[in-house]
Amino acid sequence: MTKHHDNIFCEYTIKSWDDCRILFNSINNWVFRGQSNSSWSLQTSLERGATNTDWREIPKIERKIIDKFKRRAFHYMEKLPQKEDTLEWLSLIQHHGGPTRLLDFSYSYYVAMYFSIEQALQESAVFCLNKDLIYKKGLETEKCRGFDNDFDYGSREYCNHVLNEQTLSPLVMLIEPFNLHERLSRQQGLFAIPFEGRQAFEYNLSLTVNKFQKQLPTSKEIVEYNNLLDLLNQECVLLKVKIPKIYHNEIRKDLKLMNITSETLFPGIDGFTKSLYNEIT
Repeated sequence: MTKHHDNIFCEYTIKSWDDCRILFNSINNWVFRGQSNSSWSLQTSLERGATNTDWREIPKIERKIIDKFKRRAFHYMEKLPQKEDTLEWLSLIQHHGGPTRLLDFSYSYYVAMYFSIEQALQESAVFCLNKDLIYKKGLETEKCRGFDNDFDYGSREYCNHVLNEQTLSPLVMLIEPFNLHERLSRQQGLFAIPFEGRQAFEYNLSLTVNKFQKQLPTSKEIVEYNNLLDLLNQECVLLKVKIPKIYHNEIRKDLKLMNITSETLFPGIDGFTKSLYNEIT
């Protein structure tokens, strides 16, 4: 890690469960997302669902999804968000398994680790986003673009402005909805939201830190992180931590001792039913 802006995306393969915890405890104020296959990139459910779609059509598709949900949701639930509160509507769609541009993250790396290894059949990963750097660089970029102060940058009001515009210049914002439904609360969750709906999440993320980067940066492989922690916190916006399969059982047992299970992370019978997988392992 030598040249400025070479270190936006990084990767590290853990050497042990202890090694993993030391790393996570050393990166301050980051947020985490577990994925069961380390070869997958960071994609929103809307992005994955639109693989065979003309990307220019995604904003229209997104608007149609939101409008359809708004018109039908009263059949299924009593308390609904304000009509113009797009973040809350998307949070509900996400909660119930629909396609959105929201990407789930957690303040807890233990929760992310659970989702990483829960049903993984191969090397998994925890994706780490540098929360402070995303906010700092995002605000700098918006000011360069003539950011007006009608809303505070990073606020829910500003987020709703972004979501309603749909195709602003590429950027990523981290945000919590006002209403933390039980699952989001249990999982210490928040959302990462791309501003430009016609571009991939990782492209939005890259331009948050370096607005002159026209292509996705090459991910830099880290062999030892002990002397690089300052640089990680100052420059790296995305760190993919790979979790080899040989460590999964040990980690799974520790998470169970910490009471991080399906039953605690998912409310009601859904969590209990998912926890029955523990009878197999």
